[in-house]
Amino acid sequence: MPGRGVRKPKHQWQTRRAIAVRREGGAAQPDDPRAEAFDLLDLDGARIGVASLGMATQVVDRAVASDPDLVFAVKCWLVARGARDIALTDEDGWTLAQGPIDVAELSDPAPTKAERIVTLAPSNAEVAAALGCFDRVVACEDSSDIPDGFAELPRLGPDLSPDLDAVEQLAPELVLSSLTVPGMERVVTGLRCRGVPQRVLAPRRLSEVMADVVAVAEALDVGERGAEVVADMTAEMAALREARRQPPVRVYLEWWPRPMFTPGADCYSRELIELAGGVNVFGHRTGASLKIETAELLDADPDICFVSWCGVAEDKLDPDNLVRREGLESLRAASSGKVFALDERFSGRPGPYMLEAARRMAAAIAHLPK
Repeated sequence: MPGRGVRKPKHQWQTRRAIAVRREGGAAQPDDPRAEAFDLLDLDGARIGVASLGMATQVVDRAVASDPDLVFAVKCWLVARGARDIALTDEDGWTLAQGPIDVAELSDPAPTKAERIVTLAPSNAEVAAALGCFDRVVACEDSSDIPDGFAELPRLGPDLSPDLDAVEQLAPELVLSSLTVPGMERVVTGLRCRGVPQRVLAPRRLSEVMADVVAVAEALDVGERGAEVVADMTAEMAALREARRQPPVRVYLEWWPRPMFTPGADCYSRELIELAGGVNVFGHRTGASLKIETAELLDADPDICFVSWCGVAEDKLDPDNLVRREGLESLRAASSGKVFALDERFSGRPGPYMLEAARRMAAAIAHLPK
């Protein structure tokens, strides 16, 4: 079974008629730093149109506006970046899709009791395991590591670029896919093109994580177990709220060091920080994932920092990296030794074990002077 040697596809998303290849260089929309421009190619590689996708507005050539999968693909691009509204037009301003995005509508029908499951994100594998359905998982992506039994499963490649042909060949009754980070739209649109049934998970809040647990439990016909998992999580959250420090301390959580990325207001990590007795210093800014500059972090002046780099094992995290970083010499938390490693398996995975991140942050916060 293919694994880590799978080559990353050149396209960013696809429909049954076209693939979208990102244009390099230049701003797709000058007022939107997250906007991207794409060449749309037919299945023979000929250019048939362009698309400019931003968080507030999205525009495609009239020549491709009739593609029945286009709206689905644009919604996936948006959801993977934390958006929940679409405003898609053609080049002449004709509306193709507008309004709220219902993430549940991105999923495909599947049997009520799926027996053959593929999981394409670590958090999704953990949901299946927590629901007692580990024995139904026939393959997973490379990063899944909880519980230990996942080490024995066939691997399909990285979560952003698994071998979708191999997934199709496995003939799963249900794939648990995700749109929690940019790039995952490639996976979700690719599965749709292959006609593979999938449940798309894209939670931004702890309440949405628990709602996803319930939805997956229903799809696997283990609704009672799903209710038990949610009840346990709810009790843990109540205990954390009762014990959290007052007044809260200012927290910086780093998802990536160069360039620096951190969670914003539209992310479950903000709630994990609050449960731990902190307040996210960038929690006032809209967005799920924010790119920040050195000056912005200095201005935020956190009391404590956590490095929790995406995809990096806990023993490879280097808190001193932030301390040594050029321009951060005067950061108060860094100079006072208040920078800690936080296992990304908990802080970055929206699943049944994520509250462990809040517990670990709370333990570090408890030792700060009042």
